[in-house]
Amino acid sequence: MPGRDPIVNPLQASVHRKLDDITRSVSAGTGSSRQQNALLVAALRSVLSEHRPDATGHCTVCHGRRSRFLARRRGTLPCRAYLAAHLALGPDIEEATSKAPDPARHHRRGRPPLHVAS
Repeated sequence: MPGRDPIVNPLQASVHRKLDDITRSVSAGTGSSRQQNALLVAALRSVLSEHRPDATGHCTVCHGRRSRFLARRRGTLPCRAYLAAHLALGPDIEEATSKAPDPARHHRRGRPPLHVAS
């Protein structure tokens, strides 16, 4: 859709794709259901438009609630609004949150077994 901000992650892409599918399928419904579906999609898009990522890719609404004085590293949690919309739109929406493990990441090794001298 023209005028929409670029989608930056698979979860957002998945939610917007499902909303586009619902918008296209609305034309097949009756007058009142068509209007109600259009209103629901517009309301959800309005709520999601406030959850825009900052320069680091974190949602400014969800991740901005933390104290700025805490020097904690921010995790890679998804935006709560997009996650809730993704879960509410149903299981037919593709699994956007599953990622293949990154082979370049360091994995913690297990502890070596203890050797007891006898």
